[in-house]
Amino acid sequence: MEYKSFSLDFMSLGTYDMITKYMKTSSTFFICVLLLMGHFLIANINLANDGSMENQPLKYEWGLEEKTVKNEWGLEEQTPKHDKSDSIILHYDGKAWDCIYNGHGIWLNSICGFGENDIFAVGDNGVILHYDGNSWTKQESNVTHRLNRIWGGSRDNVYISGDYGTILHYNGTKWTKYNMMTNNWLSSTWGLNEKYIFVVGALGKILHYDGRKWKEQNSGTTSWLYGVRGNSKDNVYAVGDYGTVLHYNGKEWKKFVLNTNKRLMSVCVAGSNDVFVVGADGLILHYDGINWTRQRSGTNNWLRKIWSIESNNIFAVGDYGTILHYDGTKWNKQKSGTNYLLFGIWGDRKDNIYVVGINSSSHYNHMLDVSYGAK
Repeated sequence: MEYKSFSLDFMSLGTYDMITKYMKTSSTFFICVLLLMGHFLIANINLANDGSMENQPLKYEWGLEEKTVKNEWGLEEQTPKHDKSDSIILHYDGKAWDCIYNGHGIWLNSICGFGENDIFAVGDNGVILHYDGNSWTKQESNVTHRLNRIWGGSRDNVYISGDYGTILHYNGTKWTKYNMMTNNWLSSTWGLNEKYIFVVGALGKILHYDGRKWKEQNSGTTSWLYGVRGNSKDNVYAVGDYGTVLHYNGKEWKKFVLNTNKRLMSVCVAGSNDVFVVGADGLILHYDGINWTRQRSGTNNWLRKIWSIESNNIFAVGDYGTILHYDGTKWNKQKSGTNYLLFGIWGDRKDNIYVVGINSSSHYNHMLDVSYGAK
């Protein structure tokens, strides 16, 4: 930054005459010195700023510096297209991702459906949205807490887990809240059917529903758990903080010993011996029934949700618009058209997939440290 020199001529004539007049008396000499110093300081600041913004990075309205970062595929980070909305819903038609919904005052965390005309999305402040094929409308949840994950076995049997021990059930007509004996933050839910459902959350909490009542199971850990998935009653996985991976064999939970201490956010069971886990700093782990190995993701962005149609058609979503696709051999990045934090993904076929996300600059961001592992 270059400073320009200046002389007393830079001051206005009025300011100079005023100072000269008052310097005639010793009682005002100190004040005159202060006036001169202040005037010189202002001049310096104005001159120093002259042209000094030319080489500084541009900033978006929400204060984030514009960056051009190239990943391993050589693709540039994408510029946000929806930076004025708080949340978005993306749709994939098998060829490209497109934004189909912009939410204002709504922060969406998870999505689930039962066909292209029957889709639910949930988020902060008890928000539940439903899509009927034509438009998204709000449903009454009767809660004001944040809703973290949604899962359903059928349209009349849908479950949501949320903050403060919140578990909601939808019977096809209305949402009802269970009276739970816990106030824990509940992060994720999954089930095989209406009589076999798991919910996981803070401090290693695992709850199981048998169709009649909820019962707590011993997880053997106090680590926060963020994801749960399975493909049978005796093959269920839960993942969480400090590289925690738990497996349920139908009787008890056992912990794997892995060579990582990173936060694990989501798990996908594509087959009995085909398990994927994603988490902090672009981490992707794969289990073949014998060994856990790390796969090359090509990104350092946090991955927050993984979902599969089949073993050679798997998607992972995460921070700054990250969408990865696995074809059975390697992970490839897809263009999302957004820079939002992507939290949830669901689809009913390979050409009908939905993703929900939030604006990284929204007020929601301060909650990420606790609930979603922001760096």
